[in-house]
Amino acid sequence: MSGRRAALDGLARILDAGAPEELFTGPEDEAHFLYGLLVDTARARASAHYWEICRTARRRRVTPDYVVDRAAVLLATIEERRRTDLYRILGVPPLSSGETIREHWLELAKRHHPDVGGDGTRFRQAQQAYEILRDPARRAEYERFWLRALGPFERVAPREDLPPLEVTGAAVRAAQRPVVAGSAHPAAPAAAEPTPPASIVEPAGVGALLARVAALLAPVRADDLECLRAELASTTAELERARDQLHTLASLKHALEA
Repeated sequence: MSGRRAALDGLARILDAGAPEELFTGPEDEAHFLYGLLVDTARARASAHYWEICRTARRRRVTPDYVVDRAAVLLATIEERRRTDLYRILGVPPLSSGETIREHWLELAKRHHPDVGGDGTRFRQAQQAYEILRDPARRAEYERFWLRALGPFERVAPREDLPPLEVTGAAVRAAQRPVVAGSAHPAAPAAAEPTPPASIVEPAGVGALLARVAALLAPVRADDLECLRAELASTTAELERARDQLHTLASLKHALEA
C-alpha cells in the first residue's frame, strides 16, 4: 500500500476500528503500512499525511483532532497491552517454554528480591507473572488471550520499540478529549479491550502523554499549510458553484411564478 489513496483508505479503517488488532489481520505489507500510518497520524500537525487527515475529517464531519486522537488512543492501547504483557515482564520471548520462563524468573528474583536490596515492586510484578505462567491451566488461558490481544502487534511493532519495563514503567491510558460545551464533535472513543484472564500489574508512566503533548506543539510545516490552502480553495470553489446554481434555480422559480 502506498500513496494518497492508500492513506485515505487507511485513515478510514483507523476510524472504524473498534480495537487496534482489527487493523492487522490482513497481509504483511498491509499490516506494516497501517501501523506506520497509525504512528504517523498520532503526530498530528507534524504528520506526513496531515492533508489526508484533514480530508478524512471533512468527509466524516469531524475535526482533524478527532482523527489524531483516535490514532493516539489505538496506539496507547497497543503500548499498554505490551507493557503489561506477562512475557515481557519476565523478559522472555512470547510463548516461551516453561524452562525458559523459570530460568528468567529465578534470575529476576535474585536481582530484585527485597531481602537483597532489590526493587520490591519489580519483584512482585515478576512473581505475579510467573505464578500465572507456571500453572498449565492459567497459562493456556493467558496464551489464548495473548494470541488475540497481543499477537497481532508482534509482526508490525518490534519489541525493541519498547524499553525495559523497569526503566520506563507502563504506558498511560490515552485520555479522551473532553467534550466542550457546544462542540459538534465528541471525543475519540476508547478502543475495545479484551478481558484478560488474570489481573495484570499496571504501573504508572508519562511517556505516552509527553509524546502526545510534543506532537500537538509541533510547528506547522509549509507544505501542510499549502495543502490546507489548496483544500480551502477547492471547498470555496464548490460553494461558489453551488451558490450560482441556487441563484439560477431562484430565477427560474420567480419566472414561473410571474
